Amino acid sequence: MELLLQYDVEFDEDTPFGKDVDADHAYLMDAIDKVGGNLDKELISKAFYFCVEMHKGKYRKSGYPYYTHPLNVTLLLMNELQLHDSNSLAACLLHDTIEDVEIVSTEMITSEFDEDISEMVDGVTKISHSEIIKPEIYTEDRLPQNFSEDTLAGPIKPRVSKAETYRKLFMALVRDARVIMIKLADRLHNMRTLHYLSPKKQVEIAQETLNFYIPIAHRLGLLKVKMELENRSFYYSNRENYEAIRSALNEKRREFIDYIRVFSDLIQNSLDAQNLKHILSIVHKHEYEIHKMTQNGKSISDIDNFYSVVIILQSNDVHECYRALGVLANAFNTISFVDYIAKPKLDWYKSLNTELIGPDGKRIEILIRTKEMDTIAEEGFAANFSLKTGRVRALQFTDSDIDEWGEWMKDMIEEYGDNASQIIWDSLKVNLFDSELTVYSKEGRQISLPKGSTLVDYAFVLSDEYGLHCVTGKVNGSFHDLNYKLNSGDQVEIIKSDNAVPKFEWQKSVVSHRAVAMLHKYFKLNPPKTLLKKKADGNYDTKLIIRGEDRELMLLDITEAIGKSNIKRINLDTADSMFDGALSVLVENVEELNNIMVRLLTVKGVSDVKRVYEEDEK
Repeated sequence: MELLLQYDVEFDEDTPFGKDVDADHAYLMDAIDKVGGNLDKELISKAFYFCVEMHKGKYRKSGYPYYTHPLNVTLLLMNELQLHDSNSLAACLLHDTIEDVEIVSTEMITSEFDEDISEMVDGVTKISHSEIIKPEIYTEDRLPQNFSEDTLAGPIKPRVSKAETYRKLFMALVRDARVIMIKLADRLHNMRTLHYLSPKKQVEIAQETLNFYIPIAHRLGLLKVKMELENRSFYYSNRENYEAIRSALNEKRREFIDYIRVFSDLIQNSLDAQNLKHILSIVHKHEYEIHKMTQNGKSISDIDNFYSVVIILQSNDVHECYRALGVLANAFNTISFVDYIAKPKLDWYKSLNTELIGPDGKRIEILIRTKEMDTIAEEGFAANFSLKTGRVRALQFTDSDIDEWGEWMKDMIEEYGDNASQIIWDSLKVNLFDSELTVYSKEGRQISLPKGSTLVDYAFVLSDEYGLHCVTGKVNGSFHDLNYKLNSGDQVEIIKSDNAVPKFEWQKSVVSHRAVAMLHKYFKLNPPKTLLKKKADGNYDTKLIIRGEDRELMLLDITEAIGKSNIKRINLDTADSMFDGALSVLVENVEELNNIMVRLLTVKGVSDVKRVYEEDEK
């Protein structure tokens, strides 16, 4: 049984770097050899010595030469974030040069290296410009031994809005995911050396990390990075609470480890009896996670599952997970079960999560995974999308696509605030990382789309004109509604009309970045028709068209569904045993109208209920 141990949050920087440049270079080359692969050592060496030369004479507050920071960040990127791409490692070594060295420009980086590396360095620099807190750099004539708060140029002020910072982070991810990985490694090293700064700066940087970097790490499924950033941020922003939880965690650990040794034997024997090869690990909820549970009203003494048992099956057959769950369910009492295999989390996390009742009635959380699932749980994004080689899905984003998508992100953040991050991430995930489907035009042209794309998504790939004026579509020769979801291999044709305009509800079904951004832009410039017309008494007047199969007492049931006091006027046509009614109703708000429509659709015989906009009656 493997026990995942805790780490100390505050520690002095234990680094051999900064005394001998050539020795530091040799250390880096040796680390590259251990990683293996086809990394370009000549390119990385050139970037290392360029970094050393450009940062010559500059120091961090720790007293170490400044070049040791990019070196440490590069090693973190390679070894802990698992990014094994030569250009990315070179860009990481250079990531502070444009921002902090006056003579260095993007043109110089392009000339000395290449455009790909230059664009990554520039991308990291643009994110840095949006940070609230800037790391300090010292020259030889102002070393950190004499540092005091008085040496600061003035009070620290946010440079840009929170919305703009979020947008820059998301846009950096769209343009090149490697930039975000470099920035996360940079922030991780800064958090590991945060104890060199003043308490005031520690709190400010910790809060910024919680607000901006941890959500990105979470969405990318970088579990270890997220946990460490959370714990360090919690430690520096609320040390008293952190220490109280850490103490409670250590106490629970002593109790739990003795108990789990007996419990784990029962688990292992049950699985071995069914020839389910596995490894057992113990993981604990980290301090910040427990803090969030206490924020929701729980006291530390009420939390039972500080620790969990992870069963890693030595197979990548998902059916083995369900078989293992069945074995445990027969051997123990189960009290809950969540299937993250059938419905993975947004960060690609997959697992069967259950709680078992042990021999003395204690609850134990069990996580059942295959080897592949465990790798994704630990490495997240990097494990799932070949970042070891620097490759992410090769979608063709034009500058126009990115600008339009960026404007949409900005509007979402301004409209929905913190809730926008979920909306934006869903769009990024679908367009950048989730599965693709391939369809074909009538002429045989191959077109790639995100999984879940509709005919409207396809129309916007053809052109904005097709997207904004499409009226219907053919899939494999048959006509379909524009919300029809496409499948790989479909042959698709779009029929458009210059007089047609988009429908507002399309925004709920499209998934491709172009369709999302362009429909949002269209309805921002052309707001949808007014749904309700306000009356002098404060109520709203609207019209409903109700159709269905006529029957006895049909009108009475409809009247009861609406409410007699709400009905203003009724026009009926019941020819040919069909009910076709136009009703004017008074409501207080849209929510009341929606509730009326739901009730109408439950009336026997009613097949369709439509709202009529004011302009449609003219």
